[in-house]
Amino acid sequence: MATLKLYSTSLEPDLDQAIYSQSIGGYVSNSLLYPETTLTETIGLYGVDITLATPSSGNWTEWQGIEYINIGNELIKVPSFVNGSVVASQRAYNGIYNMHIAGDIVKAVSAKEIFNDVFNDEYKQYRCLAIKNVSTNTTDPSQEKVAYDIEVYFKQNSRNINSSIKLSLEKPKSEYISGTSTGWSTMTVVDSSLAYGSYEDDYFKEAYLKITSGAASGQEGKVISSFDRSSGTFTFYNSFSTALDFTGTVMYEVHPSPAQRVKTGTTSPVVGNSNVTNFLVPDDNNSLRFFEQPSVFNISNLHFNDVMYIWVERTVEKGSSEFLHNDFVLNYRYKVSV
Repeated sequence: MATLKLYSTSLEPDLDQAIYSQSIGGYVSNSLLYPETTLTETIGLYGVDITLATPSSGNWTEWQGIEYINIGNELIKVPSFVNGSVVASQRAYNGIYNMHIAGDIVKAVSAKEIFNDVFNDEYKQYRCLAIKNVSTNTTDPSQEKVAYDIEVYFKQNSRNINSSIKLSLEKPKSEYISGTSTGWSTMTVVDSSLAYGSYEDDYFKEAYLKITSGAASGQEGKVISSFDRSSGTFTFYNSFSTALDFTGTVMYEVHPSPAQRVKTGTTSPVVGNSNVTNFLVPDDNNSLRFFEQPSVFNISNLHFNDVMYIWVERTVEKGSSEFLHNDFVLNYRYKVSV
């Protein structure tokens, strides 16, 4: 099925975001907001002993301070992890009881690292996250799953009565595509199959083009400065190496365009237009979603590598001396098709 994961954002493309409080718009980073691993033993409906496989990173550093885990949409409150073993403090924290089998995905649920103590004059701060469809079908890419009717909401808002959190959705201006060049140079990649197609001039402007294989393998990707629909030409702000002889073809992919970028985490993004919703407090019964369809692709349908951005607005009451319990539990649901 389609797999959606939540990532931090970065001002530069194709990078890890080690400092989550700097997730303030731009490109999808390579860093998951919620660390993941799998169960090594089955848990019954009322079991409390939980054992997890060692994360791919090989250590439990990123799991330190985690208060909740999510397994199959059941939210479980936990104390500190010790070598992947833990005894649950409370099952079904969100009212959902499930049985879980060995191999099920476990997500650490904590958003405390995206916040800091720097606010604007209205005691607000802003962060930007990205939902990305990472489903793959290596045997038949045409069968990759599509997520649609995507809804975002809080399972739990801040438990601090002096703090409130709101969400806004932003849709990228362009979708993910991949292809093979019919020509290229130090400053361009040309794909004539795109000429006079669905994409207008500059549709991919500011998106990131990455070389995946072919004649320019090993070259760093480039940010697109313009797109010419009459020829299918991508032009970049910076050039490839002049040592290349430009023979052969390159296989490429263009990542979705970045979210709007704010100067600091205390600056509000522009909201309330056709590309960005207003800040709201969505819950299970009143979720946040897009209904309108852009001219080229439907943002409610996330194909492989497509993204949707989530802006978070946090407000703290003036004079509040208590900054604990600011974690929130963000959830999203969607349908799946091919």
